[in-house]
Amino acid sequence: MSLVTRHWLRPLAVSVFLPVALHADFREFKAVPVDTELGAKLTRAADAALKDFPKLTADNLALSVIDLTKPESPVRADYHGDTSFYPASLVKLFFMVETYREFVAPGGEEVISSKTLHSYNGEEAKNPKKNLTPEIERALREMIWVSDNDAAAFLLDILTDTCSGSELEGKALEDFIDRRRKLNRYFTSLGYDISAMIKPWSFGPFGRDMQIMGENKVNRNRASANSFAALLLWIVRRHAISPQASDAMMSLLERPLFPPRPTENQVKEFFGESLPPGAKLWSKEGDTSEVRHDAAYVELPSGRKLVVVILTRGAADEKALLPSIGKHLLAELDQS
Repeated sequence: MSLVTRHWLRPLAVSVFLPVALHADFREFKAVPVDTELGAKLTRAADAALKDFPKLTADNLALSVIDLTKPESPVRADYHGDTSFYPASLVKLFFMVETYREFVAPGGEEVISSKTLHSYNGEEAKNPKKNLTPEIERALREMIWVSDNDAAAFLLDILTDTCSGSELEGKALEDFIDRRRKLNRYFTSLGYDISAMIKPWSFGPFGRDMQIMGENKVNRNRASANSFAALLLWIVRRHAISPQASDAMMSLLERPLFPPRPTENQVKEFFGESLPPGAKLWSKEGDTSEVRHDAAYVELPSGRKLVVVILTRGAADEKALLPSIGKHLLAELDQS
């Protein structure tokens, strides 16, 4: 099914849609009031997790939560929310947003796909952007649904007009690095403090992709819990690129709590495992031998609507870590 025809059209799309500037950004997140009571709950949940998992230290744990239950008065809080972490596959969320920016023109347009006519506010576009081809649609699905690194690498090459290969020298290397900084420049212009210029690798990087890391890995991908919470808020409110693009992204992120195929699991051993029956989940996980993360939007049977981001470092082999943190967090949020 084409991504543009698989719109995520749920009541929330209207219920949390608040008026903002046309080009919403990280400032939209910062404008949400910080709630001290919610912050205290996050701290208690963090303390409980640190007690349960001695390998996990306070400086290697970050939480960010936005409560969207009352759309007219959302609140947020964080625990080490601005601390930078290696994001692992969570960086694919930035790749996803950039893909829709590249293939959607400014204004009230439809998402371009191989099966639809691009238009500006209902009129045929004179200069449409590049088509969202079947291969790009397939790569988006594989990158988000199964967290495929090859699909992410394919998209980053297209987005930055680069390709992997042998080592480079001089101006060729400078040009390569500059092109790869494209996403950084865009998200920096929106107020984000991130780096999203390196391909996720299973057994790499090599060649010029190793060179681009820089001395002491200065260019390594990095992001904070608050940056992922801000990005999800932008998507959930249907402000990311366009309402149509946001709907398509939500369709990609939607996950059944009991995945039909093990290869599509990003629930068991992650935050989704902590959710009660009847909950609805939209999420992306990221894990390596170093880190274990999850970034999610959830609708609970109680009516609670939350953006939840959990970043951890140094205890990635603890498979029960994210479900345990999730249970502590949900238990705290259930307290009146």
